[in-house]
Amino acid sequence: MHPLLSGRRGIIYALAWMPVFAMQALFLWRAGGHQPGEAVAMALGLSLVYSMICLSAWYLCRQIPLAGGSGVRLGAASVAASLAASGLWLLTSRLLATGLAETTNWTGLEARVARNENWLFATGILLYLLAVTFNYLVVEADRAEEMKNREVEAAVMAREAELKALREQVRPHFLFNSLHSISALVSIDPERARRMCVDLADFLRVSLKIGDRKFIPLAEELMLARHYLAIERVRFEQRMRVEESVSETLPPILVPPLVLQPLVENAVKHGIAQLVDGGVIRLDVRERENEIVISISNSVDAELPSRKGAGLGLANVRRRLATIYGGGARLDTRLENGQYRAELRILKQPPEVISQ
Repeated sequence: MHPLLSGRRGIIYALAWMPVFAMQALFLWRAGGHQPGEAVAMALGLSLVYSMICLSAWYLCRQIPLAGGSGVRLGAASVAASLAASGLWLLTSRLLATGLAETTNWTGLEARVARNENWLFATGILLYLLAVTFNYLVVEADRAEEMKNREVEAAVMAREAELKALREQVRPHFLFNSLHSISALVSIDPERARRMCVDLADFLRVSLKIGDRKFIPLAEELMLARHYLAIERVRFEQRMRVEESVSETLPPILVPPLVLQPLVENAVKHGIAQLVDGGVIRLDVRERENEIVISISNSVDAELPSRKGAGLGLANVRRRLATIYGGGARLDTRLENGQYRAELRILKQPPEVISQ
């Protein structure tokens, strides 16, 4: 189907020819010497035929685009096409007049039509040039829409690639920390090192089930965090205590996978591991208005220098949140009274544009 005849454009195109039909009928009746009935019949037939002829202007506009096209070539092609179309319209008027004269009692119709041929030819040229202008507007609008869609598609692909890269950074970073913990235990307590290897294998098996899912239920994400903390408890034993407070009335929500992983890693590596007597890691999840607040706090040594090395994991989380939610989610951190707190505020439902 012709692009101008599909959907809403077809209706607009048909309505645009209604004034043309009305003006032709009025001219043929008042200035052309036609009877009212034959003026309406001629104008209706001529408008229907020429509305079809003018559809050819679309292909002319596609072949000679405005951007980068020659003005001389465009003008010459438009004038030549308008002359040909108007000549075809003139021939149509003669055939239509002959047919109506033979089937009605409108005697002398051919002669009256012949007297108006100069006006009809000039009108045909003008209407075709208007059709060319209209079609160029449509073509350029389509081209702009296509470019916009390509830009949106490219932006979505770039965002998905960035999210995938950020997510893939989590696993190697976590694996490095876990293997480092295991290596520290091998010579001290081989049995505990073996238990950590088994727990690590279980954790990786669960995390691999996530696959390329963009979102997972919050319950699964919390389970992954618990698996990791169980691994580290083997290493630290009594030095690391975990407290958890998860609201039982939380709605079923989705979160990006492994978004909590860097936060619990930081709590262990830059918190508990730096304390001789160990400390407490507290996981708190609660609902607040239209968002879920997940906070992970841990004991720290306030006299130690700044948490060097913790920036990579936190920066990763912040970039993922910004890419997925824009300003709809954020990660806040603060240190007070010997406690380091990472508070993640996230919408109850992810944006529809990237939802599963």
